[in-house]
Amino acid sequence: MKLSLLPEEKVFKDPVHDYIHVRKQFVWDLINTRAFQRLRRIKQMGTSDLTFHGAVHTRFAHSLGAYEVMRKLLNYLSRFWSDQPDDFVAVAYAAALLHDIGHGPFSHAFEKAIGSRHEEWTQRIIREDEEIAAILAELDPSLPDEVARVYDKTQPVRYPLIRQLIASQLDVDRMDYLLRDAVSTGVTYGRFELERMFRIMEPHWEDEGDVPTTIVLRPSGIHTVEQYLVARYFMFTQVYLHPNTIGSDVLLEKILRRARRLYREGRLSFVPRALVPFFRSDAPNRELTVSEYIALDETVLMAAFHEWQHEADPVLVDLSSRFLHRRLFQYVDFPGEEAVEEIKDALAREGLDPDAYLAVVRRDNKLFGDFSGVRVLVGGQPVDIVELSDIVHALRQQAKPIHKLYYPDDIPAVRDAVARWVARGE
Repeated sequence: MKLSLLPEEKVFKDPVHDYIHVRKQFVWDLINTRAFQRLRRIKQMGTSDLTFHGAVHTRFAHSLGAYEVMRKLLNYLSRFWSDQPDDFVAVAYAAALLHDIGHGPFSHAFEKAIGSRHEEWTQRIIREDEEIAAILAELDPSLPDEVARVYDKTQPVRYPLIRQLIASQLDVDRMDYLLRDAVSTGVTYGRFELERMFRIMEPHWEDEGDVPTTIVLRPSGIHTVEQYLVARYFMFTQVYLHPNTIGSDVLLEKILRRARRLYREGRLSFVPRALVPFFRSDAPNRELTVSEYIALDETVLMAAFHEWQHEADPVLVDLSSRFLHRRLFQYVDFPGEEAVEEIKDALAREGLDPDAYLAVVRRDNKLFGDFSGVRVLVGGQPVDIVELSDIVHALRQQAKPIHKLYYPDDIPAVRDAVARWVARGE
């Protein structure tokens, strides 16, 4: 395999990395596919802009950023490993660039409402999209499958190192989105020293192969990794799991579930063409084509929400209006099943469907699970950082589950019922 270069390097001006550099022809070709350009119309942080108004950056920007982190990282690793094979570089660049290609509009909230999984769509698009598959196959017929397998941890891959760099506790995905999301939301605690992170990484061979099998960290870099993991902890607790953002996700799920039900009952007058396959299917991951999937983006859903303000169904009208005009559900710590039943009764007495207006949300908040991707070389042997850092050990104890009740606070009977139960709890 020979990776051809562009006649002239392409650059993207970027708020995180200053410049993103593209020198390989196949990378430029992938960026210009229809499926990748669609990511310009999908926000990186879903509904978070209803909490942090600056969080309107896209998965296109983040995907370019993840590619740039991979490019810089491989450049740093060349100090220890100068003969990086072209097929390794091709898989690494493509896997970083395309890792989010399967995300739908509003990402995780959309997936919960519709029943799809972006990880499966990422693999399908890489294998089945005519443009992307052709660009990769031109380099090597096995390349589409090799790139797709990186995201499926149940499948063996040619280069385990790439899987670690794409999906581990310390990977190019997280290293970009933490910095990018911190910049866009305006918070400072999500930042860490990326260049320093590169400088403490070394390739490590666990066999006799030509390609290293893993990345290890120098002992002098423990504090840098602690900074990164503390940043990640605060971004999750203060930004990604902000209760208002969870609430806006809940509201979006309610809208989509209601509209889907009305469509199937023949009571929805407006349905965008791109949304029809999702409303018809009970198993979109298996039943939709790649073309049908990538036809849907956030511009389609936002247009639908505008139109659904004028539907005959008052619930869909109200929910759509709430989302568009940011009248989010209120929340309290979960008051117990008995309280939920009383609040459901209060909604029913108002003539409102409890399924449309009430949500119990539980998130396990597993921030720090397996630390196999963060290992420090001590005495020639990789050691899990949790065994070396009191800070990391303490952070693992801080990930508490979230359990809240979301409800419409502007309905007096519901507000009063919640207030009674909250008062009892006190």
